[in-house]
Amino acid sequence: MPERIPQIPVDDVIGQSSDSIRVGFLSFEYIPTDNTGLFFNVDSSTFSVSSGQMPEGFSGALLPFSQTVHSVFFLFFTFCFVIVAFWFNREGLTLVANFRNIFSGGMRRRTIFKEEITTTGIWSEFFLIFQTILILTVVFFTFFWDKGISGLSVKNMVLVFLAVFLGILLFLSIKYLVYKLIGYIFIEWGISEWTEKYFRVVELMGVLIFIPAMFFVFVPGYAKIALFLLIIIFFIIMMVVFWNLLNVFAKNKVGLLNYFLYLCAIEIVPFFLLYKGVVSLVNIAGN
Repeated sequence: MPERIPQIPVDDVIGQSSDSIRVGFLSFEYIPTDNTGLFFNVDSSTFSVSSGQMPEGFSGALLPFSQTVHSVFFLFFTFCFVIVAFWFNREGLTLVANFRNIFSGGMRRRTIFKEEITTTGIWSEFFLIFQTILILTVVFFTFFWDKGISGLSVKNMVLVFLAVFLGILLFLSIKYLVYKLIGYIFIEWGISEWTEKYFRVVELMGVLIFIPAMFFVFVPGYAKIALFLLIIIFFIIMMVVFWNLLNVFAKNKVGLLNYFLYLCAIEIVPFFLLYKGVVSLVNIAGN
């Protein structure tokens, strides 16, 4: 038995290739050894790393937020997913019937509403409205991140987030009060039924924008596509609202001019005001 392991010259093994030994499709980085050939040459490997000869690897996509903000948003989406899954497991038939009634037009179908109204069903509808407001707040927060929110302190970020959330909540509350007022003035119009259907539309919106909103927040590479899908969903929801309102006005024989004036004053202009309010809030907080 030989007293020492023979050392094979490195140049004979590698030849004229680089400092990597390739076997098939794999690559093994060559680390120099000492004179015995049994131990790594620490000084040489340290020099290689410090001189930048080691491979840099692949750089991942940069996330727009800090890890804390992303974790909080992920908890929001996870919380909504778990709770909605629970509600659909308990009141799935009622919720599906409610969403189907949105596209029925005219009066509600008696065959759809044979299910008994339960406390769980009522709370599930409240939560779906809450989910819509929360997801819209996260989307607004993400959209305006590079437009002034990123430079805010943590305290101001929380205040802006709460202000946007409360602003959307206030917007829906005012819509509810306006519908109640119109229903009180024009009792024969049956606006109370439309008010109920409108908030079903809000609930459906929160379900439809869930996945696009997740891509918009957590996958920056597909943010533009996700934003485009969110805009398309918004316009589809608005078309459903306009169509149902047209049925209400046609049933009560109200002229088209009054219909278009109503749309501009009650359904379209408030969204521009909401958007301008969010922009002003971000600008004020940024300054």
